[in-house]
Amino acid sequence: MKINDDEFDSEQDMDGDSIISETSKESLTDSSSPSTNLLIKSISKTLVLILEQNKKLNDYNEIVMLQSKMIFSAHSIPKISLFDYLTRIQTYSYIEAPTLICSLIYVDRICEIAGITLTYYNIHRILFAAVLTSIKYNEDIFYDNNYYAQVAGVRTKELNMIEYTFLELIEFNLFILEEDYFKYKNYLNSCIDIKE
Repeated sequence: MKINDDEFDSEQDMDGDSIISETSKESLTDSSSPSTNLLIKSISKTLVLILEQNKKLNDYNEIVMLQSKMIFSAHSIPKISLFDYLTRIQTYSYIEAPTLICSLIYVDRICEIAGITLTYYNIHRILFAAVLTSIKYNEDIFYDNNYYAQVAGVRTKELNMIEYTFLELIEFNLFILEEDYFKYKNYLNSCIDIKE
């Protein structure tokens, strides 16, 4: 599949067992279904709320500076919105809704374990690392990192480093308890505004 680079410049420097049960896979097999699109909207809204909350921290600029040396931090804020970025990832990766939910859990996990504060400078790369980790852990079929690097808009070598650093920082802790999965799923479902 050819990736549409008009949506996103790929040369731009963006400076146990699987939790997914066969039942949940069957109910959400169409990756472009309205339920998946609503989930992407809910995840992106949730992350933007967190980013806006973090932006109000008194030491936000200091946090951005301290984290600027990390592989996840871009030199400037990426122009693509989180909703568009997640939609792009989903479009070119064919991931299912449960994998997206697990991705959000992994984003939370890196913040909790590694003490990372989400900012507009690091969210795209952290999110992509979480999605990539979730795909490889939960999906039966996935592409190689050359392909995913094009989707993410980074070079393959850089994506490999982002992925490795992400896994190291979450201490390779990929297993998700069923109750945690459903807690996140229910939260995301509650965020969906059907009227929009």
